Parts: sequence; C-alpha cells; structure tokens
Amino acid sequence: MRAFTLLIPFSFFIVIYPAWSFTLNNTVAATFPANDVPVNVAAHTCNNLGISNQDLLEMVADAVNNYWNKAPNSRLRLRKGSLTSVSAAFQTEPGCSSTSGGSCTPNPNLVVSSGILISCNTDTGSPANFTSGVMAVTIPNNIQGRNINGSLILLNDKADNSFKNKSHDEQVAILAHEIGHAVGLGHSPVEDSLMYYASIPTRRSLGWDDLDGLAYLYPAGQPFTGCGSITLNHDDHASNGPGIFMVTMLLGLGLILAMKSCLKTPKSLR
Repeated sequence: MRAFTLLIPFSFFIVIYPAWSFTLNNTVAATFPANDVPVNVAAHTCNNLGISNQDLLEMVADAVNNYWNKAPNSRLRLRKGSLTSVSAAFQTEPGCSSTSGGSCTPNPNLVVSSGILISCNTDTGSPANFTSGVMAVTIPNNIQGRNINGSLILLNDKADNSFKNKSHDEQVAILAHEIGHAVGLGHSPVEDSLMYYASIPTRRSLGWDDLDGLAYLYPAGQPFTGCGSITLNHDDHASNGPGIFMVTMLLGLGLILAMKSCLKTPKSLR
C-alpha cells in the first residue's frame, strides 16, 4: 500500500491510499530473476488447435511485444524463443499431478528447466486440467525460493477446444494472458485488465491493474512519486518575516498543483 502525503501551511494534510486489485499466483511473490525471459514453443504437432507450432511461435512475438513489453515501469522483457524438443509427456500428461483446495502440485514429468514453455496438450491423465471451456492451464512449475526458473503453459488441444474458434487477435490476447500467469500474476477483478478472469474479445492492451502488478513484481527501479512535503524552520520564519511566508505560500501552491497532477485519474487502457 502506498501513501501520498502533502503538507501545506494551513494546518491540514491530505492522505490518499490507492488500492491495488491485482493478485499473484503463488504465495511467495516469486519472479524470474533475469530481466530477459524467452518464451519457447514445444516442437510437437498440435492436432486440433488449427495452427502450426511455427504459427504459435509467431503469435508469441505479438503477445509479448503488443502487451507485456509495452509496460514502461517494468524491468522484465519477454522475447520470442524457439521451437523446443520436449518429451511426449508434455503433449499428453496433465500439468498438475494432484490438486487440493485450488492448489496444484506440479507434475514432475513436465518441469520446465528455464524460461517459459508453451505446449499443446490433450490431457489424458487424471486429474484432468481441461474441463469444459478451459482453453489453457499455466503453472510456474520450477520455483526455488522466490525465483521462478521455469513456467509451463498448456494449451487445450482436445477436439472440442474453443481456442481454435477465436480470431487471431483473441488468440494472441489469450496467449498474453497466460504469459502473465507464467511470470507470476494471478487474475484481476478489474474488467479492463488483460488478467481479468474472463476472456474479452476486444482486449488489445494492458490495463492499469496489469501495469501495477507487473511493476510490483518486476519494478524498473526505485519508485518516485513526484510528491512530497516541506517544513518551515520556526527561527527562519521569525527572522525573515513576511518574505519567507510568501515563499512558503508559493511552494504550497506549487505542491497543490503537483498533487493535482499526481492524483489525476488515468483513463483505462483498452
């Protein structure tokens, strides 16, 4: 929680507490330690997605560059990786070996050694990840301490999957949403966010909640609010008379204008 405090020479102050709505998908706020994270695609054939794995890799480039890499307040830069050979288990086995109370125990056969891996998957095991309407399952499945070493995105490649019926732009947005989970973000309750829990066909950019979440996990540097406080030395005031009072008044006015700028409500990104 952040607080902006403005002190001006009229014996009152303003405190604003902006709320964050984003959530995390793990309990330790784990992140990739490197600034540069590749997003690879499994080289095996996707039978029911309606696109080739090479097409999927090209869509990854759009997903990271049109969404996450546009965040100005984050150190993280995602990039299109390569087609990667992996075992057949990534194509057929579920991402979780067990589930309890909404938590997932990652399948040890599908651990991603580094970066993010996207694989189409028919999920023939138990417990099944792809229930009706689920297009993808994402699991940061290689976490040590607070470091994410690897994350797995499984796309529903069953015959009745709904991913294949989406437009190209919707598919890119879905991939971008899952990549958000892969870097540590959970769902957002804010409808204009990419990480909103339901797919919205018109989503073409990050929302403010996405930006806040990414900056929380991957800050670009030390935060700077642009707002602060001033104090007046009592002895200086006594010796300088009305001159220092006028300077203080002008500084107070400047701070009020700065605060007005800081608190201006941003338009939602759509």
